[in-house]
Amino acid sequence: MTRLPDQHPQAESDQTLLGGLWSRFWPSRLAPEQARNTAQMRLIFAGALAITCFAGIGAKAFHLATVSAQGDTEVHVRLAGADRGAIYDRNGRVLAQTVPVMTLHVDPKQVLDPYEVAEKLSAVLPELTKQDILAALSRKTRYVELNRKITPRRHAAILGLGLPGIFITPSNLRTYPNGAEAAHILGQVNRDGLGIAGIEKSMQATLSSGRDVTLSVDLGVQAVVRRALAEQIKTFEALGGTGLVSNIKTGEVVAIVSLPDYDPNQYAVAEQKALFNQATKGVFEMGSIFKVLNTAIALEAGSAQLSSSYDVTRPLRIGGFPIRDYHPYDRFLNLSEVLVYSSNIGSARIAEEIGPEVQRGYMEKLGLLGRPALELTETARPLYPSSWGRLSSYTISFGHGISVSPVHVMGAIGAAAGDGEFIAPTLLKRSPGEVIERVRIFSSQTTRKVRSMMRLVVSHKDGTANFAEAPGYLVGAKTGTAEKVKGKRYDKRANLVSVVAAFPIHDPEYLVFVMVDEPQPQKHSHGYATAGWVAAPVIADIVNRIAPILNVHPVDINQPEIRRNLEPDLRIGGKGAIRASY
Repeated sequence: MTRLPDQHPQAESDQTLLGGLWSRFWPSRLAPEQARNTAQMRLIFAGALAITCFAGIGAKAFHLATVSAQGDTEVHVRLAGADRGAIYDRNGRVLAQTVPVMTLHVDPKQVLDPYEVAEKLSAVLPELTKQDILAALSRKTRYVELNRKITPRRHAAILGLGLPGIFITPSNLRTYPNGAEAAHILGQVNRDGLGIAGIEKSMQATLSSGRDVTLSVDLGVQAVVRRALAEQIKTFEALGGTGLVSNIKTGEVVAIVSLPDYDPNQYAVAEQKALFNQATKGVFEMGSIFKVLNTAIALEAGSAQLSSSYDVTRPLRIGGFPIRDYHPYDRFLNLSEVLVYSSNIGSARIAEEIGPEVQRGYMEKLGLLGRPALELTETARPLYPSSWGRLSSYTISFGHGISVSPVHVMGAIGAAAGDGEFIAPTLLKRSPGEVIERVRIFSSQTTRKVRSMMRLVVSHKDGTANFAEAPGYLVGAKTGTAEKVKGKRYDKRANLVSVVAAFPIHDPEYLVFVMVDEPQPQKHSHGYATAGWVAAPVIADIVNRIAPILNVHPVDINQPEIRRNLEPDLRIGGKGAIRASY
């Protein structure tokens, strides 16, 4: 056989092999028996080829499905904040933690029949309607989250539906086991696990590194304050309110409540007004609470003594602005009576002797002219006059013309009613032996006299905080009622009422502040909606309930130690000396 010049021996062999196979399966002439055999071989070959093709297609489909699901998980469901630290109260109770959850999500592009998916999923997820699911499936995205917390039972039910495009993947969820109990303190994280409010935001660096944070807050005290305040807000049909408790000796904030509040587990549906933290972000004119500071400054500056007296028989006018008393007096009042009776005129006359410059200097040292150094980003700068003149000093003496937050009040009153040292409030639990930064503002002699007057505000029959009395706990307090500004004018029908109290007053351990926003007169309060009727009873309720929690024991007011720590010679009502332990 002659080989052509371009023909290769291997090519010739391949042709011969293919030709042999072709002739075997499709011979040109077949005998009957051979034809049957050939047909059988053809069927076997075709069947094997079909099986191979279907197996290949199935393997590819399985591969695509598993890779797609894994890809969606990696791209869309990040295990954000998996190692984020927990937040605890001072006793080790969990306030915030990250827990593993199963998340239900869908890839709309892989859904074959949206109506079938909506029909079947709505039966398993009653919180979602068919319309909700159809709307989700119509979104132009590869990832739509339907439920962040799928229970095991629902998980099994959804898997049993066999719906393409539906995925259940592991994720993490930041949870707040106590709901709204400490919402404004804790704040919130976003979907990427980053803090966006409260401690979650201010302590982001610590928490995101996996370290836990222990707060100074006591969850039990927090619950007591929240419930007592909420009950009184409801009783007096008020707009809201705030309550705080702090340790005078350490500056630790034991409770912060701002109402209305919200559930941080349902942050997305919270109302805007509920998100606002009145205790730290709101600034208000505090009214007569400032008379405590005015008295302490006068005593410390040497511009007043217990025996000093002030003419309150007629309104005090300056620049056409009249200063009046809620209850007029037709005689001179001494220093103690000005505070116990809550005389605006007397306070203004005390401020006149202090002088604007000295008054402003003390206010600055008490932290009232700057943003509080609290571990929250939601704090506010106070509002005060740029020109601190005579008129400003008069009104500031009784808490008008300057707006501060409740946290400001806690720090300042803590110095005046404690041992005279200013300690910046903190939300972090102090460690044993920790050195606390203290600034001496008032002497022990000054604070002893101020505490004694605060006690008489509660215990004397003419005091304005009689309803703050908590038998056995020797409460000292001061009330404050301030008209709110509406339309550039003070509205007499819209008041902020507040009380600040220390207990036990002979050796204060804790400070309590309560403020109620726009309480309405009630029949049981004889038409009054003042601090004495609204806020003072809340103080008594809180003290009675938190004292056992805080390990504060009832005291006998006749003990010599108590008498030594309170001023023995205060003259109220022109009836001679009265012991502050009265």
